Amino acid sequence: MLFRLLVAADRRPLAKRLSALVGMQDVLVRSIELDKGLVEVVRKNRYDAVVVGTRSFAGVAGLVAALRASSAPPEVVIVTETHDVQSSAAVLAAGGLGVLTTDFGDDELRTAFETLIERARTLRGAATALEQSNARLGQPGELADDPAADLVADLVAASPAMRRAIEVAKRAAVAESTVLLLGETGVGKERIAQLVHVQSPRSSAPFIAINCAAIPAELVESELFGHERGAFTGAHQARRGHFERAHGGTLFLDEVAELPVAAQAKLLRVLEDRQLRPLGSDKLIPVDVRLIAATNRDLGIEIDAGRFRSDLYYRLGVIELELPPLRQRIEDLNCLLDLQLARFNLALGRRLRGFTPPARRALERYAWPGNVRELINVIERAVLLCLGDEISLEDLPRSIARSQDPRPDPAPQQPPPAPPREQLELPEAWLHLPWREVRDALLRDGERVYLSNLLARTHGRIGLTAQHAGLAERSLFEKMRRHGLRKEDFRRATEADPKPPGEPPTED
Repeated sequence: MLFRLLVAADRRPLAKRLSALVGMQDVLVRSIELDKGLVEVVRKNRYDAVVVGTRSFAGVAGLVAALRASSAPPEVVIVTETHDVQSSAAVLAAGGLGVLTTDFGDDELRTAFETLIERARTLRGAATALEQSNARLGQPGELADDPAADLVADLVAASPAMRRAIEVAKRAAVAESTVLLLGETGVGKERIAQLVHVQSPRSSAPFIAINCAAIPAELVESELFGHERGAFTGAHQARRGHFERAHGGTLFLDEVAELPVAAQAKLLRVLEDRQLRPLGSDKLIPVDVRLIAATNRDLGIEIDAGRFRSDLYYRLGVIELELPPLRQRIEDLNCLLDLQLARFNLALGRRLRGFTPPARRALERYAWPGNVRELINVIERAVLLCLGDEISLEDLPRSIARSQDPRPDPAPQQPPPAPPREQLELPEAWLHLPWREVRDALLRDGERVYLSNLLARTHGRIGLTAQHAGLAERSLFEKMRRHGLRKEDFRRATEADPKPPGEPPTED
């Protein structure tokens, strides 16, 4: 099939040079001047890939985001005269495939363009694999923000829960409100944060991602808010914090629940006042930053334990979005397997045809406590180790190959009346993993089972349930919402017996 490549450059010599480097027979190359009409040209002609040649990075990240926002997004590579790490990161965050500089030799650029073309062709095959997987499932699907989004995207959305999450993220992008992302490790919280950023008016500005758990407690305030020279031992020069670096753009604070309480108070003040004071400084600095925070912890528990400020929780959670774990996204699993196989076939130079039936069954039955991140690592390992033309059980980790019990059923979208008692089923595969890898999922499932059984015992009476659990009613309501539990379901399920044994009737 003919491949359509567009070269758009702000100088004729550069356009001529770049066009001449593409010598593949089945590639149609068109060269145009880089101007404001580029996005419309791409939209009308549906190019497979675009190479943008420019002197500087000014406005380039926004251009990449606009090109990738089309209904059939092309792969985009930037070739520029300047080298800037932060601007290059912004291009990649906006969906660009890569950034090259004009001082690359012709052979290097030619190799890069050939890789671009092969990558875009593989994406076509990946989109076909997605359609075939969805045909087996009997429902439509989408990848991240576009039907043929980046192959490395971990946001496959054939499942209703993930489709809703992505739709909420798209709507949140146009606002300036803070966003709080909840979910287990590896579900794709940073990818959702990137999606919000690149579809927002701030897409051409920096996207700074920080893992709060990786910052030593004594350095948190310095890292976030900056410091002056001599502010503390070892501060030999002034340093801008992450808030200043993200000025005009988006700051993503992953694992926000790991921040010390003192730093939480200062973070709250910065969010409310939109200005900060670096350590050791008397000067207030205005900051214009859109904050997105994420955590895999239950903030209700953290608040009750005094480890997280409730006022900061309310300030962060203006838009709150919980991402479902992979075990509750059965519809997405086969799409992810096929897409990651295509990705690593390309990256590692393999041509594996797929999975043997036993291997696919084992992958489908596995509980995936590490979620999509674990799946990506498993497929990369399998592609590397596979000696045949299909991935077999021998190529999978022992914990997956031995997996015999099916995953727990996904949470229903509209919870039916709850049974009198719910049991906690531990997937056999979890017994082959270290505690740290299953802890969060097990605690979350255990909380749901505990509350479900307690609500059944109290016939859905909130006041009585909160009293037994030692929780404030507000905290109980929040936990019920997260687990999809409704008091009406427990009342209907036991309406023939209006009060629990040994308990007088009460009114909420």
